[in-house]
Amino acid sequence: MDINKLPDPVIIINKDDKIVRLNDKARELGFDLGMNFKISNEIEINGVVYSVRFGDLNDEKVVVLRDTESSFYRTLIELSPDPIVVHDGQKILFANSKTAEITGIPLEKLIGMPVLNFIHPEYRSFAVERMEKMLRKERVPPALEKFVLPDGREVYAEVSASHITFRNKPAILLIIRDVTEKVEMERRYKEFFENTLGIIIVTDLKGNFVEVNREFENVSGYRREELIGRNYREILSEEDAEYIFKMYNKAFRERRPLYGIEFRFETKYGVEKLIEGNVRPLIEDGGVKGFIANFKDITERKRLEEELLRTNRLLRTINTINEVVVREKNLDELFATVIKEVSSYCKFAWIALTDEEGKRTVKSCGIGSFSEKLLEGRCVAEALRAKRTVIKLSGEHPESCVNFSEHKNLNTYVFPLTHLNRALGVLVIYTDFAISEEEIKLLQTLADDVAFAVDAIRLERAREESLRQIEKNIEQFATLVDKIRNPLAVITGYADLFADREKDKILEQIRKIEKIIEQLETGWLESEEVRKFLRRFRKYEEDTAGRR
Repeated sequence: MDINKLPDPVIIINKDDKIVRLNDKARELGFDLGMNFKISNEIEINGVVYSVRFGDLNDEKVVVLRDTESSFYRTLIELSPDPIVVHDGQKILFANSKTAEITGIPLEKLIGMPVLNFIHPEYRSFAVERMEKMLRKERVPPALEKFVLPDGREVYAEVSASHITFRNKPAILLIIRDVTEKVEMERRYKEFFENTLGIIIVTDLKGNFVEVNREFENVSGYRREELIGRNYREILSEEDAEYIFKMYNKAFRERRPLYGIEFRFETKYGVEKLIEGNVRPLIEDGGVKGFIANFKDITERKRLEEELLRTNRLLRTINTINEVVVREKNLDELFATVIKEVSSYCKFAWIALTDEEGKRTVKSCGIGSFSEKLLEGRCVAEALRAKRTVIKLSGEHPESCVNFSEHKNLNTYVFPLTHLNRALGVLVIYTDFAISEEEIKLLQTLADDVAFAVDAIRLERAREESLRQIEKNIEQFATLVDKIRNPLAVITGYADLFADREKDKILEQIRKIEKIIEQLETGWLESEEVRKFLRRFRKYEEDTAGRR
């Protein structure tokens, strides 16, 4: 038996308790041939307690010394739930049973295998660099490394490594903890964190950015590197920053999430965004360490909601105006109602009728900042000429515009009052919000309805004037017949008295004139019937309009 192959100090003594053989491990403890050795349960050498195990070998006794502390640590190593490996930078010198279990390789085969065989190619240069540092007795912190097992599985492990002396030679001790599941969870969390459609922000107790996700970068315009370490007050207005402070402070004091937080902030590029969401305190060891907030950009949703409210309000306005359009016969009253109703929808508005050439104002009506100088604006001229809606948004007004100082920050919409391909005038409104395409269509339809009403009122006026002229003509017609008949009777009398020779000729001409008068009387009677009919028709229209 080659006792030098045994891992523990071994001594062989004869019946006189003299050492007759020993291995190198025993020599290292100070034993030598010929020395006396008294067998006992324990023996202390250089302050280290060894347990004594012995057995008979023919006429001799074999004594094995086992370091009780080493035995304790060996037991700990064997019972460790993590793989423990000792290597010299090249080959594996020692491995516990857990290493054999995970790799599926028996311990006797593991010993001597190249350690780099188990390191993933992506991590080899990193692992070699750490090995070189440790062999130079430099400290290295625990690190995440990737291993490849014989069956092809790839596992992530947290590796704690240190320099040791193993069998009198420099070596590296590895304690390997499988964190594959943790890494996978972190990967999934990070994937969710980065790719979620919502904004996620992590801040410390002072309000400094600790982490932000990709969606926040997309919405804010800031890169992550520009934000980490900065305070939220740097990107919010003073009012909104104070609001956020109050909300976060409430979450801190009450140790609970807060929902329904809504505030505005300006992006890196100056675009105002409306944000809504919740904040949750990050509690660790019973104390709040920071906050995690989940927000979403509701700018577009709010815009659509406001647009829907405006559209509904506009529809009610149009409905009210249309009711007036149907029954109103007075242009002044019509315009006053239109402007009153439309101005409840926008900042202010005005309306005007022009002559056929669109150069002269026939009638106008406006409230607020209305001035007839506005009729001289380029937008008005363009809308009348092109018979289409003209839009000038805030910032687009030339300085030469009428009332530029008052309107430069407002959106202007000029709607031509068109009917039968004629522009009768314009309806102009000013807003501090952008009108949607749907609203523009509704307002242009309203303008056209007003134009129709204007045309109808004008036609009604012309019709009434025609009726009055017809009545006047009929009356003049009756008077004219009487005036002709009287002189004719005188002429007849004179013919009977003084015109013997020419009497017949004169009377013949008188009879012709009388026939003409009879025809005129018949026409007068027929015109009278027409006048009565027109009067009845006008009264019917007035009664019908009254019932409406």
